[in-house]
Amino acid sequence: MSKLRNEVSLETTFAIYVVDEVIGEGGAGRVYGGVGPDASPIALKLFAEERATADKRRRFKNELSFLARNEHPNIVTAIDHGVTRGGELEGPFYVMHRYQCSLRKLMVDGISTGAVLPLFSNILDGVEAAHLKGVVHRDLKPENILYDGDSGTLAIADFGTARFTEDIIVTLVETDDRQRLANFQYAAPEQRKPGQPVGVPADLYALGLILNEMFTGVVPQGTEYQPISSVSEEEAFLDEVVAMLIRQVPQERPGSIEDLKGLIQRYRSDAVAVQRLSQIDATVIKADDIDDPLAYQPPRIVDFEWDGRQLTLTFDHEISRDWVDALRNMGSYSSVMGKPPEAFNFRGNQAFIDAREDDVQRIIDHFKVWLPRATQALKHRLEQAAVRQKFEREKQLGLERAAEEQRLRVMRDTKI
Repeated sequence: MSKLRNEVSLETTFAIYVVDEVIGEGGAGRVYGGVGPDASPIALKLFAEERATADKRRRFKNELSFLARNEHPNIVTAIDHGVTRGGELEGPFYVMHRYQCSLRKLMVDGISTGAVLPLFSNILDGVEAAHLKGVVHRDLKPENILYDGDSGTLAIADFGTARFTEDIIVTLVETDDRQRLANFQYAAPEQRKPGQPVGVPADLYALGLILNEMFTGVVPQGTEYQPISSVSEEEAFLDEVVAMLIRQVPQERPGSIEDLKGLIQRYRSDAVAVQRLSQIDATVIKADDIDDPLAYQPPRIVDFEWDGRQLTLTFDHEISRDWVDALRNMGSYSSVMGKPPEAFNFRGNQAFIDAREDDVQRIIDHFKVWLPRATQALKHRLEQAAVRQKFEREKQLGLERAAEEQRLRVMRDTKI
């Protein structure tokens, strides 16, 4: 960016725009930064008269017409346009929203792996909207994809080299779709050879390069380029998508953005299924995982109290509900008359029962015999429950694995 010596005002039928810096430059013109009539930041693209050719003038006119009619959020919109004469700046221009930066700047600063696909989806939506209107960009690159910091979205810009169908084109552009126009680094193989048709597959090729670069910071060149899997295991499935997008033969690439979106979804589902199968296979189910300490060490009576009517026994551990159930169902036992295990009430680390004076000692003696037997009964019950749970879990995992294998098989075998 560079500042102008003086602010320059440019007027249209209904507004005046003031620009004070150059924020970009291309083959057809310069982009200036400034403000609109409401002081909102704007960018203004001015056609460079000093570099004008009939072909460039026609392309600028086609680009302006397309962007002026655009309503898609992922394509830059021309909100106003006009012509300036007799001043420091001369020529036709159009005005657009001022974006925070380009995708190039985002990549230089670093994009988290989790944010790449949502941003790439913006790019796909914008390119798809253009394709559906018969417009092939032919010069997709990070510098031509702009970032709106307020909404966190991307928009496609600079359609100066785009190929327009007859219902969109405003004036005849004498060059045809075989002309080499794109930036060399992101150009498809067919754009590097004279006489080759350049259409939708060229945009898809560039998208493959951009997708890989958004993750790795590296534009694929040759066969040993850095893959997405080297920086993100979760998005490793995209390596196959990139490989399809950058195939040398245009006809071997996906046929449309819609096809590409379907591939991404399909490979994502495939990857999720494979990951789920790996998780199922790696699941370890323990049958001896008993976490109740009373199943291994019986509680001890550490104190008692008798108030003349009720006997209270105090233990060194809080008594669990499972241990109480085991005590009441431990099989044969001996007890003081009318004082079986089920007659006791438990709360915290204490047990309570009504008792006469001459029953107190006998009750305590019997209870001390019950303690290890109840613990053994608890351990046996918990081990049986763990075996049942292990069996049920293994059965459930088997059903889940079969379902995942079936889904994966359908995803891989079904063709659209």
